[in-house]
Amino acid sequence: MEKFNLIKQNHSVVPNYKVDDKEVSFDIYISPKQEVCIIGILDNNYICWCSITTISDYENNSAIFQYVSNLQIKTISNNHKALGDRYKEVKSWHRMQICKRPYQDQYLYYSPVSSSFFTESEFFAREIYTFYKQERAKCEYRLIDDAYITILERYKSILNKENQEYSYYYEMNPLIRIIKDESYIKLCPISEVRQLYLECLEKCDDLYNGYMTAVR
Repeated sequence: MEKFNLIKQNHSVVPNYKVDDKEVSFDIYISPKQEVCIIGILDNNYICWCSITTISDYENNSAIFQYVSNLQIKTISNNHKALGDRYKEVKSWHRMQICKRPYQDQYLYYSPVSSSFFTESEFFAREIYTFYKQERAKCEYRLIDDAYITILERYKSILNKENQEYSYYYEMNPLIRIIKDESYIKLCPISEVRQLYLECLEKCDDLYNGYMTAVR
């Protein structure tokens, strides 16, 4: 399976604390072209797996989950090093997360897609496909006419208010939450709509970063 792993030896990093015994969780990024980036997460700073396949590649996606969830020896890296030039692109894809949660007297992987605990690798691959179909349907209904494009343009205008104070972030919090809840727009096949949405997201992050810089 290592042939799928984008983490090569020259991407490895040495953590300044113990992470190799942490449970692996999964960030799964899905592109509008149905590419799938599966990342094995150790914590907020380090990863042990990164691969790019497609939604329809059930066999390999299942095998990747089986392999990564049972890794004994891990090559530690981070998203920037593993993804390289594709980092910004992949981070603009729609994300789902799968991690372990307590279930009775054990910890099992939990999928928010079907609200189910599971151990079967085939279930993992199916959940990726189901997530894509459900989120793509939301996108299609949201864009049933051109009204949402006008809304996004208005969002962008509000977020870009001139002469704003750092506290404007607090005022914009309700709008920021609305925008982030509509992340399925990242699956829109129309690049202009995706770009407009991503510009709104970027401005949300700018407001947050400006606020944090001011309060430090």
